[in-house]
Amino acid sequence: MERTLAIKTRHAAGTRKRSKKWAKSVPFLLMLPALAVMGLFALFPVINAFRLSLFDKQLLVPGETFIGLKHYSQLLSSDEFRNAIRVSILYVGGSVLLQFIVGLALATLLSVHGIKGKRFFRTAFIIPYTLSELVVSLIWLQMLDSEFGIINYFVTLFGADPQNWLFDWALPAVIVANVWWGSTFSLLMLEAAMQGIPKELYEAAEVDGATSIGKFIHITLPSIRYVSLLNLIMITLYTINSFGIIFVLTAGGPVGSTDVIGMYMWRDAFQNMDLGMGSTISTLIFAVNIIITLIYIRLFGLNTLKEGA
Repeated sequence: MERTLAIKTRHAAGTRKRSKKWAKSVPFLLMLPALAVMGLFALFPVINAFRLSLFDKQLLVPGETFIGLKHYSQLLSSDEFRNAIRVSILYVGGSVLLQFIVGLALATLLSVHGIKGKRFFRTAFIIPYTLSELVVSLIWLQMLDSEFGIINYFVTLFGADPQNWLFDWALPAVIVANVWWGSTFSLLMLEAAMQGIPKELYEAAEVDGATSIGKFIHITLPSIRYVSLLNLIMITLYTINSFGIIFVLTAGGPVGSTDVIGMYMWRDAFQNMDLGMGSTISTLIFAVNIIITLIYIRLFGLNTLKEGA
């Protein structure tokens, strides 16, 4: 009798475990159809771009010729491509670093208790992000005009000579324009994360005599580390893949000083009509996106992701 009861108990326990596992897997099974469709639309362009990179394919010419890895060897030996990589590193590095720092500073400022006019300042900071990339580019094109731009107007008020910003300072100029437009994204994400930090942590730190800087370093930053990682990944990938501001302000010039890899890809694919080479560059950009994401997770977010899981 006791043996039979023990067997039934073990069987019931095993059934409950299987039921729990099944209950946990049901949401993922329900998501499978949508994920399959999304995966199809996401993977097909990547696979097709890699396929085209192996062919000599002109945009308006029918037919294609298999050439293997010739496009890749041509890119690696191209001085223009190496320059595009160098410029992209400077542009992406400067934009991401400044965008994150500005967004973090503004989010911290808006999270301080007792500051008046928060809604006004928050709205003012958000306005640039509501504009399209083209509108932002045209605004900065007018502001940076060497003859009639408002920036040179203020420069002359201080007794300095007007500058040709889009020639002598082309790369810093497009970085500043990109940061002005994109830092609001970091602001919104980081401020939302800061608002979720329990106030009791700050109150306990004040009782222990912690300074504002100490609370920021030991409470705020650790509490928003996961959102910070996600924000860094998103703004880095977007900056790598977008070149709208550069296209309008400098078109990659002067003399290739703002010729980022996205601009280089567009010129080969649509200006030179070389779809095979353009697909090769887009494939490399995709690979760079994957590598950078893995580096971020490895260096800055591995433990964070484990804790958040």
